[in-house]
Amino acid sequence: MLRVIDHKRIDLTDQEWETYNNICKSYDIPPNQQGKDLFVDLFITDENGIIVSLLPPTRQTSFEVMFFLANIFHNQHIRLMHKQVDDVCKKILDKLAQLESVANNKK
Repeated sequence: MLRVIDHKRIDLTDQEWETYNNICKSYDIPPNQQGKDLFVDLFITDENGIIVSLLPPTRQTSFEVMFFLANIFHNQHIRLMHKQVDDVCKKILDKLAQLESVANNKK
């Protein structure tokens, strides 16, 4: 599901979004520090909300935030690969069913 982090669209599962919110809350120190500020300028996403690049921090952040973003980056790309494999398998199964149907009709 598309969410917004640092004014960027990002595709996150509900569990990933919950983890993001928990990380933000753990770094909230009112009134000066908000946990969401630790995510500023650390990544670039495409129009589908997929992280395409992780950027080196230009200001202080935490290892927890960097690790979380790296994990999201990898999870998103693994989900995309799984979808591609599932799509190819479906096409193969459909083609096999079509070929079996043609073979059975010729008998």
